[in-house]
Amino acid sequence: MLATSLVADLQLLIAACTWGYGVNIHAGGMTPSITASMVSFAAGALIANVVSVILLMVETIIVRR
Repeated sequence: MLATSLVADLQLLIAACTWGYGVNIHAGGMTPSITASMVSFAAGALIANVVSVILLMVETIIVRR
């Protein structure tokens, strides 16, 4: 479960860095490809968090039995 949380944190950090690059460093600003990369990393973090919650629920159910 900790691994999925770490993956989600890493993906959110990469998405934030991608956004910062697009806004502050890239001469063209937020291009569609930069936006797509940022959204992909954020969606990956969302999926990792959902998997983490599902694993937590399964583990809780197993322990109570």
